[in-house]
Amino acid sequence: MPEGPAHDLLKAQLRSASGRSSKVIKDRQAIEVLVEVSGRGSLVLRVDSGGGYSLRGRPAGKEAAEAKSQDLIAVGVVRADEIVAIRPEESSAEHEL
Repeated sequence: MPEGPAHDLLKAQLRSASGRSSKVIKDRQAIEVLVEVSGRGSLVLRVDSGGGYSLRGRPAGKEAAEAKSQDLIAVGVVRADEIVAIRPEESSAEHEL
């Protein structure tokens, strides 16, 4: 295990909309969830143990082939009392993580 401050486990519960399936994921460093919609694209949500998060999206098909990387949709920090969201087009030097 890498050296550094001890963190509590991150925990995510994934549920299907139909309620037929559920999965609990636990990790000490980070959790990443990939959601793919056939013919539309994908979203990747990543949350780390320090409270930082990012949400990235990529279109499917021809648009994906033209894209050089996944588009950053949001980045921010999760706190006990709020979620601080910073959209890439509004970010400034003082908001960078």
